[in-house]
Order: sequence, then structure tokens, then C-alpha cells
Amino acid sequence: MIKLKIMPDEGDAYELAATSRDIAKWERTNKGASLAKLQADMHATDLYKIAYNAAVRTGQFDGTAKDFEESCDLDELDEDEVDPTQSAA
Repeated sequence: MIKLKIMPDEGDAYELAATSRDIAKWERTNKGASLAKLQADMHATDLYKIAYNAAVRTGQFDGTAKDFEESCDLDELDEDEVDPTQSAA
């Protein structure tokens, strides 16, 4: 699981948990992509694709992947930073 803080240009920031479903979808839609490669060499473009999958799946974003990348900043959260009282969905 990858925990992120999403900061849209408009609206409030929110926490998002990208799960195995989001990572599996990213692997299926990106030739040569794998969780092992992601963990060894994470690129911002891959993180955006995974975050987009999660945001759409949870109903927190309605638009294209390009729109998501152009309108949202991402910040990866450490386990210690996650607010246990805030739901990711």
C-alpha cells in the first residue's frame, strides 16, 4: 500500500491509500511495470498513475489521468504521518 496526501489546485487536500488493486492496474497498463521495479526505482510519473487509479476507484477524482497530473500535487506519507481518524474512502 502507498499512502499519499493529494493536494488539488482547487479544494481541500486529502489522504489516499493506493492499494494492491491500484498497483495491479498500473502493472497491467504499463509494459514492463512491476511492484519490485517500483520499489527499487520509484518515478513521479508512476506514482501519479497509481494515485490516479486510487483516486478514481475511491470516487475522489472524476477526470482524465492528464487532468489529475496537471491539477494535483502528491506527497508520499510515512506511516507515522497518516491520520488514523481520517478514512481514505
